[in-house]
Amino acid sequence: MSSRRSDAIQYLRLTPAQLEQALSVHAGFLNGRRGLPAGFLRYLTAPGAPFDGRRLSDIDLTGAHLAGSSFVGADLRRASLYCADLSGCDLRRARLDRADLRGARLAGSNLGGAILDEADMRAAVLCASSQPGDLRVLGGGAGAANLDDDGAHVVDFSNCSLRGARLRGANLKNANFTDANLDGCDLTGARLGGARFEGAIITGVDIDRLGLPSMVFAGCVTDPSPEAQARIDDIHRELDLGHAWVTTDGKAGRPPRLDELDLRPAAGLFANRLMVGLSARGAVAIGMEFAGAELAGASFDEADLRGADFSGCDLRGASFRNAKLAHARFKGANIEPLTLEDGGLRHTSFEGARLDGTGLVAAEAPDRERRSA
Repeated sequence: MSSRRSDAIQYLRLTPAQLEQALSVHAGFLNGRRGLPAGFLRYLTAPGAPFDGRRLSDIDLTGAHLAGSSFVGADLRRASLYCADLSGCDLRRARLDRADLRGARLAGSNLGGAILDEADMRAAVLCASSQPGDLRVLGGGAGAANLDDDGAHVVDFSNCSLRGARLRGANLKNANFTDANLDGCDLTGARLGGARFEGAIITGVDIDRLGLPSMVFAGCVTDPSPEAQARIDDIHRELDLGHAWVTTDGKAGRPPRLDELDLRPAAGLFANRLMVGLSARGAVAIGMEFAGAELAGASFDEADLRGADFSGCDLRGASFRNAKLAHARFKGANIEPLTLEDGGLRHTSFEGARLDGTGLVAAEAPDRERRSA
């Protein structure tokens, strides 16, 4: 490993072999083995490096120059990327929960399907003291602190999970938030001119304080309406009918019919429920818990299920055609074919569904379609 000194900072340059060794050391640290001192990769200079699928949680890459690198599917939870240069990086499906991204440069980066829940993306400046009382802004990653260059901060957040992310004061001019989950996101003082929000989830966000025309948020998912709240009893009755239909072997009740309804006001009613044959086409069930439910043969075609939890569900023969499923969880779910009374099989379908962050594979072939996360 070699380094050079610049502006009172030791910038670290590694060969590909040395970088691989350093990442192995970090992996050992994550596995409980003793590694190098904390922060040993600060100010790393490795533009264009491959980090796809890497376990990099808790890594300290403060001030690192990583422009053009690829982090597809990488685990960067709680990573320190303070004032790092991530411009032009491919961060699709990366985990950045609680990451420190203050002052990080993300110009031209792709965060489609990434998770940045509770990430800190406030502005910051990387400085060093050359003499008492004299602070100087440093180069490299510190360039991210210059928020005056509007063209340098166009970032793609499409289909990202940004729940609870802190973007206070961030320069997000022309940013793409299409279909992103901004639930509870702090955008106080952010510069959002020209930003796109088509299909974004903006629950828990005071959009009146963002200084943008209301038309910008047309088509966004907002908090449940009073009309949706008033349908809770109807939803409850449908679920009772479904329970009776299963427990009486079809002698009473019928499969629940919840098409086109906003199910969020009744969010606590669905986990571990008997809902065989449920029809919830076009329903809104963002972030809802279905864990442990019996949903064989259910239809969620064109439903909005972003962030929903289907862990441990019986989803044999269920249909999710053209559904929004970004960051939904399917751990332990049964998505094998459903055997029909005539001996035929009905395959679980994800045709046309958005599967970013789920670990599922699109319905390209039956054997791949049936995999669970």
